[in-house]
Amino acid sequence: MAGQGARFGHRFKPFLALDDTTFIEAAVQPFRAFASRIARLVFVYLGEQERAHDASARLAAMFAGLPIETVQLAAPTRGPAETIGRAVALLAARGPAMICDCDHSLEVEPLFAAFDHRGSEPFDALLPVWSLEGEDVAAWSVARVDDGRVLAIAEKQVPPGAGEAMGVIGCYGFPDIAAVAARAEALRATNFSDPIAAMLAEGGAVRAARIAHARFFGDPARLERARTGIPGVP
Repeated sequence: MAGQGARFGHRFKPFLALDDTTFIEAAVQPFRAFASRIARLVFVYLGEQERAHDASARLAAMFAGLPIETVQLAAPTRGPAETIGRAVALLAARGPAMICDCDHSLEVEPLFAAFDHRGSEPFDALLPVWSLEGEDVAAWSVARVDDGRVLAIAEKQVPPGAGEAMGVIGCYGFPDIAAVAARAEALRATNFSDPIAAMLAEGGAVRAARIAHARFFGDPARLERARTGIPGVP
């Protein structure tokens, strides 16, 4: 939630309206079915956004009954990997986690299923992936996927090599969030594709979960398509 909302005129994107709800409520909605398995929902944003939008009080009202926590960063970051790194440090967080953007809503059952099978199919990172048919590659992180395994990843371009090229939705799973935050900090990473590429280079296991249903509202054009109900179109 700590972005600047430049594509929406620098408005605070999480509280923008999507139909009869807000972006952040739509993003959280699929997780409600798995509430018993979630230790806490952490919302990360800037201190200036708290002051301007009374964010913590509004989030408490939106998600009453859920185990929520907020982290307010003192200054903007260079990107999502740095944002999460700062939040992990402030929380002293460790263990399994999913890190999700606030501008899409996707079926999360495949992600939880992958965590359920982690004993027999271990991974260092889990990526939800989406068909790139008809998509602008420059709008995505792109993974090469073969039989449920990610072979390569690149930012806004198709990486070379074998496997199907698929878009990566920003809702990553990690068995230990502290380890990936430390890796991102060591790399001075901006995007999560950087530490994930490093994992792959070292022989790590990165799994892909194919997503069939999602809504995307990260820019005005996508928001309009989400509001008009065109299924499966980001």
